[in-house]
Amino acid sequence: MKSTAIKAAREAGKVLMKNYGKIKFIKTKERNSFFTNVDLESEKKVFSIIRKKFPDHNIVSEESGSFDKKSEYTWYIDPLDGTHNYINNFPLFGVSVALAKNNIVKHGAIFLPYFNELYTAEKSKGAFLNGKRIKVSDKKNLEKSFVLTELALRRETEKLRILSKIKDIVFDARVFGCAVFSHAYIAKGSADIYITTKTNSWDIAAGFLLIEEANGKVTDFNNNPWKPKDGSYVASNKHLHNKILNALK
Repeated sequence: MKSTAIKAAREAGKVLMKNYGKIKFIKTKERNSFFTNVDLESEKKVFSIIRKKFPDHNIVSEESGSFDKKSEYTWYIDPLDGTHNYINNFPLFGVSVALAKNNIVKHGAIFLPYFNELYTAEKSKGAFLNGKRIKVSDKKNLEKSFVLTELALRRETEKLRILSKIKDIVFDARVFGCAVFSHAYIAKGSADIYITTKTNSWDIAAGFLLIEEANGKVTDFNNNPWKPKDGSYVASNKHLHNKILNALK
């Protein structure tokens, strides 16, 4: 199962790089979001790899939705996270593949193909970048913390409220437009806190496992454990978790 997640992420990443700067079409979907032929081609590649090995598993994917086969196993797939970046030839994009058993994520793989960075995690066995173990930062001072978010300003009210709450109590914040990139950089200690609202299961399943296995912490805004489902979440290096949750109240 681990090898299948890794293979799917890597092969989909090849599709992204082969088509980078060569998009054939861009179409609009809900909430003023876009998808391209490359999203679909990447998804097709991931599906073919998973279904060849595990035809009876459930699949939840950004572009094609859910395929419920009543299995205890569910794959969560984002074949091109950061589509808007990709459309604009901005290199922050990636593939996310995760496998959950009975709603607990067991395996995750994130591939950032432009940088040739493969992030992998297995429940209770650690987090790795290109085979080398990674850990979250050890920062303890909120005022020195570096925050990543997906608080896109085109979805205004709640996200602006959050930014207003943290702007004077953290060192700085960034919006990269690619959730899996942010998750990876929290996991390897390049940033300290990640905040998102109204995200999707395919965006978070692999990345949140990666952060936890890198010794980080992920909860909802009420400090409850996360599940692979839509919602609002905070991820951190553990030391800053309660501090940022209190700041967001």
